[in-house]
Amino acid sequence: MQLITGLLGFIRSIYQNKFMIRSMVVRDMRSRYIGSFLGIFWSILHPLAQLITYYFIFSVVIKIRLGPEYGGTNFAFWLVAGLLPWLFFADVVSRSPSAVLDQSNLITKMVFPSQILPFAHLVAAMVNHLIAVVIYIVFLLLFGYGLSFQVLFILPILLAMSLFALGIAWALSALNVFLRDIGQIVGVFLQIWFFTTPIFYPSHLIPDNLKVLFGLNPMFHVVNGYRAAILGKTDIDPIGLSSLALIALLAFGVGGLIFRKLKPAFADVL
Repeated sequence: MQLITGLLGFIRSIYQNKFMIRSMVVRDMRSRYIGSFLGIFWSILHPLAQLITYYFIFSVVIKIRLGPEYGGTNFAFWLVAGLLPWLFFADVVSRSPSAVLDQSNLITKMVFPSQILPFAHLVAAMVNHLIAVVIYIVFLLLFGYGLSFQVLFILPILLAMSLFALGIAWALSALNVFLRDIGQIVGVFLQIWFFTTPIFYPSHLIPDNLKVLFGLNPMFHVVNGYRAAILGKTDIDPIGLSSLALIALLAFGVGGLIFRKLKPAFADVL
């Protein structure tokens, strides 16, 4: 019940501060490319260049092939399908420790809804993510890959991943106000997390005695879910998606609780 109340309260806060959030997202995206000639177009060129690079390396140079269970899918396309959600998630989490610190001047001088700061980072990252997904799907269609109805599952997977990332971002941004080492720890932890998620290797290569442990990783289900949804070569795992949804809601609730408990002391520490 408390989780539902917190979720409704968050939605209300987002609606009340929608113009401020939009302004923050626009400023965040502009700051990434300020002073550059192409500006916001870099958000298109970056994923496009990345996709072409992966295709050239893994399909032309190394010529890696996947097993028959993936229906002859090109390795580069298979890789990018798992890499896209990870890049979105890592972007949100890696930037979260500085979310509150970077706006300390606002928090110390006025009553400010600081809970929207990590959310603004998430929305900016999602814009870039959706651009990359659209470019990726266009490439799939150009190379003769079709889309199935399963592609619609991207939406609930993305929603669950966003709630999960936001919960972590809330917790890290609040804790980093008091423990400034959080930012350094997150970088190391994300590296370990990356290699324990089946992004560069198929999940069937995971030893049987470790599959239960890997299944506790929410990003395991996100990566496999994205591949199943976009490529349509494997079925959507309902148990995996249910586990992802439960963990995402738990992370969202715990992260929100931590932020709310620590928020009153922000102004004193900053």
